[in-house]
Parts: sequence; structure tokens; C-alpha cells
Amino acid sequence: MKIISALFHPLLMATYCSVLFYLMVPEIYSPIPLQSVPYFIGAIFMTTSVVPAMSILFLKLTKKVSNLEITKLEERSLPFLSIGAFYGVTTYMFYTKMRLPITLLVIMIAVTAMIFAIFLISLRFKISVHSAAVWGVAGLFSAFSMKYLSTDLIMPLAGLFLIAGLTTTSRLYLNRHTPGESWTGAIFGFVFCFAALFFFG
Repeated sequence: MKIISALFHPLLMATYCSVLFYLMVPEIYSPIPLQSVPYFIGAIFMTTSVVPAMSILFLKLTKKVSNLEITKLEERSLPFLSIGAFYGVTTYMFYTKMRLPITLLVIMIAVTAMIFAIFLISLRFKISVHSAAVWGVAGLFSAFSMKYLSTDLIMPLAGLFLIAGLTTTSRLYLNRHTPGESWTGAIFGFVFCFAALFFFG
């Protein structure tokens, strides 16, 4: 269960989502040249995974958080605020420097907005960010499939739901969250991302 929890860490979801769209629906990246998309995904990985991970490590070294999983509610606000800022800067950078298609832009804005929403929620309540992130990806692909009536995504969607369920279960098994925290995160992530892409993408 620890392996599942680590493999589907929230900071990796943006990269996984980018790779899945590249493999399943590459036209979503148009007008970005297809041969340039791997570099785009690499930039996504650096700015939404590596840099935020380094910021959390810095917070741990400076004793702003007691552990890298940020399990204590009172320690969650600063990490989520900083991660949201990184995602926001990334979205703005790609928006101003590249001709991003509207669907891709909406996805990036939705993910950034969701992180800031989790920051606000974390001021009072604890929810599972693992669940919110992985179910958010499932919500994005569900919305895309329904909006564009894409039957090609049926099998990948089934796999995504399986992974999302396993990830949520792993957090419960590891006693990182209560069932309420896990499923609140799952429902929030799915509904937020689904609605954003379905209505604005």
C-alpha cells in the first residue's frame, strides 16, 4: 500500500495527466508541435513536481512541517499555499509564452484553483489530497470523454477509476486519513475537475 501511495503522490498527478493526454488524445496539445510535447511535459514535471517537492523538503529542514507527508492539519496551510503559487506561476508562464489550446489552459487553471481551494479548506478541515488529486484526474478524463463523446477513453477511464480507488484505499490502510477525509477529498477532486473541464473546456 505504501508503494501505491508513493506512486500516485499528488505532486505527480499533473505529469501523469499530461502523459495520458499525450498518449490517448494527442490532438489536445494542438497547435503545439507534437514533437515538442515531451519537452512541455518535462517542464510540467519540473515545475509541478520537482520544485514543489524541494519546497516541502525545505519546509521540513526549517522545521515548518514535522514530516514530508504533512499529516498535521495545522502544518498544511503554508505548503499548499506555496504549491498553489508554483502551479499558478506555471500556468501563467505557459499561457503567456505558448499558444495553449483552451482545453489545456482550462485544465491547468482548474488544477491550480483546486490547490488553492484545498489551501482554504485546510485552514479548518483535513481532507485527503491524494484522493482529491487522483480522483481529479479521473474527473478530467470523464468530462473530456462525455463532452467530446470519445469512446477511445473507456478502457483508460476504467483503469483510472481502479487506480483512484486503490489510492484512496491505500491512504485508509496506512491510517493517514479517516474514511470521511478520504471520500470528501475524492468527491471534491472529481466534481471540481469534472465541472471545470465540462463547462469551460
